[in-house]
Amino acid sequence: MQASAGWGSSDAAIEREVRGGLPIVAAHEAWCQLAALPPEDALGEEWLVAVADHLLSGTYDGRRWHPLCTAKQLADAVARRGRGRGTRVMRAALARARHPVGSAMETLLRLGLVDRGLPEPDVQVPVATPVGVLHADLGWPRARLLIEYQGDEHRVSRSRWLKDLTRVQMFEDAGYKTLLVGHDDISPDCTALAARISRALAAR
Repeated sequence: MQASAGWGSSDAAIEREVRGGLPIVAAHEAWCQLAALPPEDALGEEWLVAVADHLLSGTYDGRRWHPLCTAKQLADAVARRGRGRGTRVMRAALARARHPVGSAMETLLRLGLVDRGLPEPDVQVPVATPVGVLHADLGWPRARLLIEYQGDEHRVSRSRWLKDLTRVQMFEDAGYKTLLVGHDDISPDCTALAARISRALAAR
């Protein structure tokens, strides 16, 4: 098996960090490198937004989010590249990045709905409930309409399924209409879902 060729850079300004004893390119620099890939290997703007959302959000430990980089670090890394390859799509993707976001599919759903003319939903919408503040994946607070994306984990994990049932009931009891959305609502596109949400927003 032939190993894929890597690529190097003589740019000393690229920030590095050490993880597990190994020197690696900093997260915000790696994102810029993804955006600068040749066209045949490019991720596309939507996936660059999804990666940026993940870097800005990081992981959630049940109490707080732990981002992998800041929006300023991403913006500074893009600015340093001037008009270099990929910087146009970097700026476009960074302008659409949001945080905190729980998954790439939530990002793709948000972008798909906006591209079909819907007002942009908020991310991680806080809802006061009897069990404390819960956060819905996406939503329009003024219309009291929420979206919860249901991935495979929600289907195969009994504990996650039961927790989801409780979450939806808490949202509904707080006066929010909650739409459950799955992969087939997004792929190959979310046109039908956008129409459904548009009707729900008009009714609210």
